[in-house]
Amino acid sequence: MLIVVIGAGEVGFNVAARLAREFKDIVVIDKDQEKLERVSELIDVRTICGSGSSISVLRSAEIERADILIAATDSDEVNMVSCLVAGLQSRVPKKIARIRDPEYANNSRLMGPERLGIDLVVNTNREVVENIVRVLEVPWAKDVVDLADGRIRLASFVADGSHLMTGRRLEDLRRSLPDPHLVVAALIRGERAIIPRGEDKIEPNDLVYLLGTREAIGRVFHHPNTLESRPTRRAMIFGGSSMALEVAKGLEAKDVQVSIVDPSEERCEFLASQLDGATVLKGDFTSTDLMREEGVDRADVFMALTGEDEKNIILCLLAKRMGCRRVLALANRLQYVSLAYQSGVDVVVSPSVIAINKILQFVRRGRVANVVTLPEGQAEIIEVEALETSDLVSSPIKDLRLPRGILVGAVTRGQEVIIPTGDTRIDPGDKVAIVVSSDSLKLLERVVSVKLDYW
Repeated sequence: MLIVVIGAGEVGFNVAARLAREFKDIVVIDKDQEKLERVSELIDVRTICGSGSSISVLRSAEIERADILIAATDSDEVNMVSCLVAGLQSRVPKKIARIRDPEYANNSRLMGPERLGIDLVVNTNREVVENIVRVLEVPWAKDVVDLADGRIRLASFVADGSHLMTGRRLEDLRRSLPDPHLVVAALIRGERAIIPRGEDKIEPNDLVYLLGTREAIGRVFHHPNTLESRPTRRAMIFGGSSMALEVAKGLEAKDVQVSIVDPSEERCEFLASQLDGATVLKGDFTSTDLMREEGVDRADVFMALTGEDEKNIILCLLAKRMGCRRVLALANRLQYVSLAYQSGVDVVVSPSVIAINKILQFVRRGRVANVVTLPEGQAEIIEVEALETSDLVSSPIKDLRLPRGILVGAVTRGQEVIIPTGDTRIDPGDKVAIVVSSDSLKLLERVVSVKLDYW
């Protein structure tokens, strides 16, 4: 099976890395030789220097035998033309394009089979806005992801020395959790992901992922004895991009008082015309005086949503130092996600991670409904349908002898959500949320009887 990835930036590189771990035949195309050298040093794939929209370059990549084309450059136009040219050269079964301009992304006639024939358009702006609004609903969560059509929720927090879960073995913790509809799904310790077992302990500074029903997650993160539970009522945004505008609209709809600041007077006038009750200010928050004047210390959340990762992180750290209780930074570069968390940023939203998840979710063959990549790419949560042929349905979970690195986190049966114990039996047709380390992906194929293969 051949997969052609066009673009060796954050999204293209990381998608190629994930797929290469599963021993796929990958070709990466990019015009930047330095990016390709990085790819060759870190991933066992073939690289071609050139434009992904070039007929000769695509022929060199053997496009005629490709099963999937993933166009993930930073240019919408290059991605669309690459899919068009590839389709003219060969009947590529599946074509995926990263498109950020909503005028293109929402044009089904242009993207559909009668024109470009793109099977999946990855427009991360909408998902980023939904992610930000969702995470602000859960006080002090680092990240919030919905599974099973919103009935299951994954939320993370950093364990400090005083947290009630810190230092506890998970088998002891399970008996004393405030809600039985919860499970510790994963721990991120430094750059290592741990799929926990009963004997594992939560250590200070671990990034802890809790998986449970939407209601159970809400109760834990609003519990007065665990995490500060004050809801978001006042938000301050720096950067007036289209994404920031949609975030502001989403927060206004939830009766949040919004202030939005941008250096451009023209942009501020446009923002003011689009928002109902938000305060729009012209200014640059590199001046701490303006931050102080606008009362960043009284804001429930400060968000830096510019296109510059470094600026977003620095502004968030300034706002945090000046007394803002929660800060959120937009970061496209994946290596900045961990750096931002380690520096003290409360929430980091990465359009690149969201794009990678959408692509992996689409290209998984079989009964895979969802894919969520955890930080550092060392683990995934895969939502899969249990088949009659699967080892999952043969015995109680405690008798399955699942290898380390695989955890059954939740089961959805019709409208019912089950957080399983060792005695739980999985029925054919159940939707199962499985946490798996990257090293155990091949083992997961055997367990679930679903090839984690590709179209």
